[in-house]
Amino acid sequence: MAVAQLGSFSLAAQQLHITQPSVTSRIQRLEDMLGVKLLIRTTRSIKVTPQGAQLLDEATATLQGLRDLVEKFRQQAESARQRVVVAATPMLAAMTLPPIIHSYSEHFPGVQIDLRDLRYEDALNSLMTGEADIAVLALEENDQRFDFQPIREDDMVLVVPSEHQLASRCEVSLDEISAFPILMLEQYEPMLVRISEALNRHELKLKRALSAGNLATLLGMLDAKMGITLLTRSMARRSQQAGHVVIELSGIRLTRAFGIVTRRNAKPGTTVQSFCRHLKQAMATPPAII
Repeated sequence: MAVAQLGSFSLAAQQLHITQPSVTSRIQRLEDMLGVKLLIRTTRSIKVTPQGAQLLDEATATLQGLRDLVEKFRQQAESARQRVVVAATPMLAAMTLPPIIHSYSEHFPGVQIDLRDLRYEDALNSLMTGEADIAVLALEENDQRFDFQPIREDDMVLVVPSEHQLASRCEVSLDEISAFPILMLEQYEPMLVRISEALNRHELKLKRALSAGNLATLLGMLDAKMGITLLTRSMARRSQQAGHVVIELSGIRLTRAFGIVTRRNAKPGTTVQSFCRHLKQAMATPPAII
């Protein structure tokens, strides 16, 4: 299904977290078992055969039926236990969600809210497996697997060590940023693409980009003077307390939209809906730290 939907063995391998040869081998075994050709692979594209299209339709319908059944069971269990499982990326889980969960629990003491502190991809995967009811994060790219309800947008600003040569500036342009290594969280990859495209229009390139899996590692790299970084404004305010300097960007506006992510076509129970309403109101009201 992944190969047919994405039109690529390599992209399917990335989505499934396996190697490309493993994907190819599985397709070949399936074709041998069914006795029909499912895909036609050329040097430039992958085409689905009529038999492959028929199998894709049937498999999609079957999986959706299974997901609906799992969702029905999950809702029945939820109504009995009054429990909501929330997945969130580390900064949101540590700084934004605890007071919101506390205020909700004061209004609804009979509801148990389980908060899972997960990396970006793990938070999304927890929705697909049914381990989490909702995820609270910034969905970096349009993903057909999920529905996204944006709540609040936050501007990105530049953050540098206090001894950095840009530290005395109030604002900097992209061409000035391009002279220094950029430190980025892994899930900011789409934003890095935007920066690179903007620089390319001015015939400039990023000097180097280094990635970190979590905020603590990123700030450690910043303290070690390995480069400069981009953070949301609210997150950068906390970074200032660690002696870092926040600088405005000129010539480009970069933002991140934070909100609630659910599995596409999921039907959340009344308890989940109640918590989501409270979450929207609380996150939309400053000064939520995102």
